[in-house]
Amino acid sequence: MRQFVLPVLLASVAFAFTGVFKPGMQLICTDSTSWNSYLSLRLMDSRRIGPLRTDLAWVVSPTTGNPALEGANANISRFRIADPDERIFPEDWNGNEHFSVLQNIDRLSIRVRFSKLKLTMGRQAIFWGVSKSISPTDFIAPFPYGAINTDYRAGVDAVRAVYPVGMMSEIEAGGVFGDGAVIKKSGFWLRTRLYALNTDITVLAAEFRENKLLGASLNRAIGGSVGWVESAVTKPEGEDCCYRLSTGLERSFWNSILYGFVEYHFNQPGVLNHNDYLQNSTQPAYTTGGVYLMAEHYLATGLSVTATPLLTVNASGLFNMNDYSIQFSAGGDYSLSDNSSVSGGISGGLGSEQSEFGSLPTNLHLNLFLYF
Repeated sequence: MRQFVLPVLLASVAFAFTGVFKPGMQLICTDSTSWNSYLSLRLMDSRRIGPLRTDLAWVVSPTTGNPALEGANANISRFRIADPDERIFPEDWNGNEHFSVLQNIDRLSIRVRFSKLKLTMGRQAIFWGVSKSISPTDFIAPFPYGAINTDYRAGVDAVRAVYPVGMMSEIEAGGVFGDGAVIKKSGFWLRTRLYALNTDITVLAAEFRENKLLGASLNRAIGGSVGWVESAVTKPEGEDCCYRLSTGLERSFWNSILYGFVEYHFNQPGVLNHNDYLQNSTQPAYTTGGVYLMAEHYLATGLSVTATPLLTVNASGLFNMNDYSIQFSAGGDYSLSDNSSVSGGISGGLGSEQSEFGSLPTNLHLNLFLYF
């Protein structure tokens, strides 16, 4: 599949690409501390040709470390029909390599407009949901809580049609396709969004990887704050239904210098006793339904402070209310210029070794962003 690389390289010469160049490094502190650094180059092109719009993005990343990076998050290929080899070099991997070169064709789509209807075909980013920590309805390519690289949502292979029916209202339908476009590895959905009674309302019906999902969300201003409720019922093939819900409140203070949110998440497939985590993780909600949290009750919170017009610091945490462990992160972003910034932070877990987050390693990361 490496033959895919040459056409993309030729395309990068033929088109005037924009992009992001991101050098970075991370230090993972465990019993055997490891580190890696990477140079990520994301080349992007978007063009309009009459009623058509094309989007292309290709990412190439040389990495070094102890060990180097083997590949991206597994979620990147959850709904993709086919891909070139993600690792360009080395061809074989034994886990001890100190240098690698990775690639990712992250966008490759064409959009056509028929009057009001917009039809997008190919590799694209699809996401929805109003929750800040865990979204019960966002089943396609969600970021796991605490993910460091969240600049771009992973592209998936899909056909998506959106038709507006009024101000802030639309009807959407589509299909997203897994390996080889096999139906059992694919998904389909019908979603509507409307604005009524000063409330943003969405309703979603979907079937994906032999799971049926029915979900909805409400999002509206409450005084000087914004509140939301998002929930979904999922029924795996031949199994009982499972229910998830997220609800919270966010608010800004002092002319948006200070921002904070708090959110409660109920995860019905989870269990109350941490000793049952391993056995419970084999149920369909975890293997095909997109659930990854182990317990039932969680509290998430986040805080952001704009210390200066150029510097923003933030902190967040996800508290497991059953085993009392915490997944935390803290960091900052500093704007160097109109086209560059630097960010860094720390993340990890606190709790007993048997808890969900207690065994998470401490991760220190630093990234430079150069936009062109």
